[in-house]
Amino acid sequence: MSVDLHTRMLAAHARPDHAALIALYTEAADAANDLDASCFFLTHAYVFALEAGAPQAPQLHRRLAIHGREE
Repeated sequence: MSVDLHTRMLAAHARPDHAALIALYTEAADAANDLDASCFFLTHAYVFALEAGAPQAPQLHRRLAIHGREE
């Protein structure tokens, strides 16, 4: 994960800004170098989406399920 992405994540946690957290953890998942890391970040994005009632939750769930991480 880049320093910039990590800094933006910390700032979003400090606010807290669920919309930003969903986007940032999804970005981290997309940029991850291996499946475990990607699913780790996707799980966080999914939890924030569930907490916020965000429309991204079903898509994040599908991505986790594809990799056997949510079913």
